[in-house]
Amino acid sequence: MAASSTAAIGGLAAALLICTARLTLCCRISEFMCKSNGGCVRLDEYCDGKYDCPDRSDEPLYCTACNRTYYGEVGNSYRLSVKKLQKERPFLCHLSFTASGQEHGDFVELIFEEFRVGTLYLGECIGGEMQILELGRPYVGGSWCGAGPVDGSAPAVYYSETGTVTLTLRIPYSGLYTTLPFTFDLRFRFMDNRHASVRLGTAAEPKDRGELVPGTHCSRNFYECYRKRCSLQSPNYPGIYPRNVTCRYTVRQKVVPKCKHAMVALSQRPGNGVRPSSAKAGGPGGKTAGSRSNGTAIIRVNDMCSENEDRLVFHDGPDESDPVLLRFCGGPALPRVVASGPSMLVVFKSWEHNSPATFSSPTPVSRLRSFELDLQIAFVDSDSLDYVKRTAACEFIIGSPAVAVAKSRRGVLVNPQHTVPPNSTCTYKFQGQPDDRVWMYFESYGHRSTGHFLTFKPCPTRLRIWDGAGTLLGDHCDTPRLCEHIATGASSTAVAAATSNTTTTVAAPKRPCTLDESYLSKSASVILQVHSVLGTVLEPYSFRLHYEFVDSGVYDHENDDGSCVIEYTVRQSMDITEPRNVFLYGRGGAKNLDCVYRLQAEPGYRMQIVMRNASFGSRECTPMMAKTVTGRYACPPDDSNVDDGGGSGGDDAGDGPRLTVTEVYWRGVRMERGCFCQNFTEAALGSHHVTFDPSSDRVEIRFRVPALGIAEDFTNAYFNAHVRVLRSPPCPRKQWVRGSGGEIELAYPPQARDDLYCHGHPWLLEAQPDHSMFVQTWGHFLPLNTSVASCKTRNRILLYALRPRAVRLIRHICPTGTRDNRRNIHMFSDEWASYVPADRQNPSFLVEFVAQEPGSMAFKWLEVSKPSTKAHYASPAPPSQSFHNQSSRFGCAYGCPELNACISATLWCDGHRNCPSGVDEADLNCHAKWPSFKVLRSYGLPVVGLGLAGVVFAVLACIYCRRDPDYKQYDPETEPAAENTRSCSTIASS
Repeated sequence: MAASSTAAIGGLAAALLICTARLTLCCRISEFMCKSNGGCVRLDEYCDGKYDCPDRSDEPLYCTACNRTYYGEVGNSYRLSVKKLQKERPFLCHLSFTASGQEHGDFVELIFEEFRVGTLYLGECIGGEMQILELGRPYVGGSWCGAGPVDGSAPAVYYSETGTVTLTLRIPYSGLYTTLPFTFDLRFRFMDNRHASVRLGTAAEPKDRGELVPGTHCSRNFYECYRKRCSLQSPNYPGIYPRNVTCRYTVRQKVVPKCKHAMVALSQRPGNGVRPSSAKAGGPGGKTAGSRSNGTAIIRVNDMCSENEDRLVFHDGPDESDPVLLRFCGGPALPRVVASGPSMLVVFKSWEHNSPATFSSPTPVSRLRSFELDLQIAFVDSDSLDYVKRTAACEFIIGSPAVAVAKSRRGVLVNPQHTVPPNSTCTYKFQGQPDDRVWMYFESYGHRSTGHFLTFKPCPTRLRIWDGAGTLLGDHCDTPRLCEHIATGASSTAVAAATSNTTTTVAAPKRPCTLDESYLSKSASVILQVHSVLGTVLEPYSFRLHYEFVDSGVYDHENDDGSCVIEYTVRQSMDITEPRNVFLYGRGGAKNLDCVYRLQAEPGYRMQIVMRNASFGSRECTPMMAKTVTGRYACPPDDSNVDDGGGSGGDDAGDGPRLTVTEVYWRGVRMERGCFCQNFTEAALGSHHVTFDPSSDRVEIRFRVPALGIAEDFTNAYFNAHVRVLRSPPCPRKQWVRGSGGEIELAYPPQARDDLYCHGHPWLLEAQPDHSMFVQTWGHFLPLNTSVASCKTRNRILLYALRPRAVRLIRHICPTGTRDNRRNIHMFSDEWASYVPADRQNPSFLVEFVAQEPGSMAFKWLEVSKPSTKAHYASPAPPSQSFHNQSSRFGCAYGCPELNACISATLWCDGHRNCPSGVDEADLNCHAKWPSFKVLRSYGLPVVGLGLAGVVFAVLACIYCRRDPDYKQYDPETEPAAENTRSCSTIASS
């Protein structure tokens, strides 16, 4: 190096002296001046074996091309040949090339057209070598030897990084290798940085090659590459790189947007593999020979690399102690490598010796040559599962929060978006709540080997799924269970979301995933493992997994019989929502949703229910909801037209959507208190319309949505209800009554204890089989299901008929405060006036007093039967004849002629007017029943005593009947007695 520098300085001084002494005869620094006439010839023509000067001064005796400094001009191509004159002696030759700037260029291109120096044997140079040293770069000591190019391939090319480069040819004297041929033909050019687009990029798109680390040969640091084009290049790219160098490329991304995570990615564009320049190439600024392969090149990585080979080592972090993602030592192209974090270290090491033939094109073997890697920064959501949070292990935790949030209980899981090292296992741990089940299905799954890579591993990528209970759900080396038909809908939805400014038709999936296409755990946890033997650079795998934590606390798909019945014992205030089990909805395969919530209050308490909101999706009932007499909303009948948004459901597809609140008083007796069939909120309808104060301690809430779509779940159909617990003693009075007849009088506000505790409870009046029920009250009828009617009071009497499946309102009555016979109302049960099959007969009424202001109401009931049709009338009876004498003509012994109905004998002459006309208490009919005063006087004191005893007994019996009326008591296990009549009327107030 010192000799070459001295020669360069001497030549420059000589040129300056010549130009000074002979102003008219001056040569450029890239030229040689002939001695005789001052003519100029190119420096590469000096000692080239041909006479170029007239005086032959360019070919002095014993001249050589060695130990000289060569200059040139941009746009010219120069040649030189080095010949060893004395074969038996050691040979040392220095060739310096300097690009002095401007028209003399910025760097040097060296093309080794013929190179035969020594030989490369077992990775060592023997019998000769060439060393390359650049000004300003540390000495590395590597060398080149061997022969090249071979088989007509393009020669190797070297592009300097600085303006001065020195070649040193050294052949030691050794008798063993004296027969080795020596040939060195070189073509060189001086090039301008403006034309080095391959290395430096263009003015419009420059390349950032990183910051050179001071004191190193080629180590560079890269920062903030997300805003610029960063290019990680081999030393002296695109030509051959020096030997025995170690380059450390450190990439760091310091600026990361909020809620994002940065990952460093390195990849190679097509054609950016090995770039050896041919003789016709334009250097770094022109076209270069592509990365052509001879068809036999393969990717050589990891354990296929030996220690005496050039290699690239990628670390998942900024230090060499971080995990190794890939060791790459040759091949057509480098696969994509992505770090898991915002930093990556790439270590490039070249072996001490090599041959230029290795860098010929096409490559004879899979060897590492000059390279250029595109450096990119990828950003993912910081809270996503697309990257490993800790570099020590590839482990992901997917948990279900204690608070059931729809978005957090399901999601889509994809493979890591960064490189997974070889022999690594990525573990996904799904942990739900105690009552959860984990449902997962693959939308896509695949793994493939990188091109030009040969692997003989029997199972390079293995997928295993365990249930938390220890059961192996799947073990796959190929493809697991797939639910591929949902991919169209998912991808279309993503496109529609990304292009919100355009109208995009979203293709819905054809059907939901079945259990044969998915995995369902039996416990609340699942472990999924993907093991990669070769790493994802060589054997990349990809999957898209849908997972969901299914709440099986209220409904278990495997254990339940298909009915959705949820029971709660309410001890404190609570919120009730729709069931969060996807298998009850269309997305889980169900056609209709029908769930019943049964709420039972603790003894001594009652409930207050507030329906806060509800949604039935796109389906709503028509006609609209209407207000009832109680101020609540009611739904149209089930056979009405329902706009269900298209499609057909199951057997109940004709029924509309429903959210009903029902009170349960006795077994099989349910009173619907409100019904919603349209989307609503508490604020929209008003609190008083959605608040229910049931008097029963048992309430049922039914949520029904028919004709579910295959993409619908509890995010489309839902409701929310709040249940409060209020202290309230139970009703001590028996209000399920059976008897021959009776009378009830109710008042508001209640005064007595029983009236207060039983306020709001309905009365169930039930007749014996083969009988009918008759009810009499005072007032006038109002239209059903409306609170707007002509009535002087806001109080109402509601009369219901019991049906096998429901309780139906049949009469809406405006009560009068007095028993005005002009406002007398008579009502019979259905089987009295029309034919009802025996299995559907239910001779009973449900009577409810809706009190909204001070007032009272009264009603009577009778257990009646129809008279016999076999009665014959022999002759008309005189008017003075008693009813008993007319019984044969009426058809029964005791009855009410104005009703044409027979009544119980116990009601006859009992002191109360049971028939509307009072015929049962007429003097003529009751005269023969009671003895006269003359008869009692004739029999004396015994008869009087007997009569007094009877009177006392009657009084006691009447008191007993008044204290404890013969009502029927609800018993969930036994039926009421078949015969339980009474002989006195009952008066009660509420």
